[in-house]
Amino acid sequence: MKNIWEETALRANRVVAQPIGLNAEYPASQCFKNLQLADIPGVMDQKGFRIGSALMRRWFSSPSFIMPSGWKRADATDFDHRSISPQYIDQTTVTMAWALRFGRTQEVVDELRRVIAGQLSPRSHQISKDRLASRLKRAGKLSAQAVPFGNSRSAVDLHETTHVNSRNVSANSVEKLTDPIDDMYCALGAFTLHASAEGMVTPLRGMLGTPSHRVEIHSLNFYLRDSYDFSGDQMLGNWNNADIRTFPTSNLYMAENASFQRWRDVHRKGGDFLIFSDVYREKLSTPLTWDVQAF
Repeated sequence: MKNIWEETALRANRVVAQPIGLNAEYPASQCFKNLQLADIPGVMDQKGFRIGSALMRRWFSSPSFIMPSGWKRADATDFDHRSISPQYIDQTTVTMAWALRFGRTQEVVDELRRVIAGQLSPRSHQISKDRLASRLKRAGKLSAQAVPFGNSRSAVDLHETTHVNSRNVSANSVEKLTDPIDDMYCALGAFTLHASAEGMVTPLRGMLGTPSHRVEIHSLNFYLRDSYDFSGDQMLGNWNNADIRTFPTSNLYMAENASFQRWRDVHRKGGDFLIFSDVYREKLSTPLTWDVQAF
């Protein structure tokens, strides 16, 4: 359900702002006086928003594709991301080194550290243990032998095999309206930060009904996941050839999800895709030890 503040802001912008043009030429502003949707990556380049520009250019240049709604859910477990064609997953544009330049990412990484270490709510800590146990079982790691886990460098693979917990970044309406307009705002807006684990799992010789395996976590792997799509209703800023603002003025043109939907319908291009960053691995000074049940 769309938040009342987001809906009100979108309706107000539609009344006040001029809609952005939908010509497909690039750069469109050379041919048309008014800013066109295809000009937005160029505006981002001028402002130094290189990641936002690269992701949008990928969308504009891709064949028309509307992402299945199930892919959008950050906590989806009813499909394996490794089964998705690589053409629909970007794993190279966004890096954690770039993401960690922004304070809002750093804050959530710190929160995830404390959640997994059991320093926040007991419920969140138990969710972390249960989720890792479930992933290890699915990956065949809860066996009769001691085996390592989580040493992949692929965030997609780690997501499916050793995922522990996640937190949303800039997901609520206040954050969406008050976050600075920077490269992260233009590239991702709201997204999900994930943590997976790396370590060893060893079988225990306990009695039936007691924990069957001991998990030692030596490192945490942080990565982000997002869906780059224009489904539903959302305001995407007010633009001119040199700037972007949250609120409209007389010399700005409003972009919203519907702008991209119409552009795709007209030009038969514009392909949605998933984003996975690379992996930021953090070695723990003291390993975490969790006893888990395989059955």
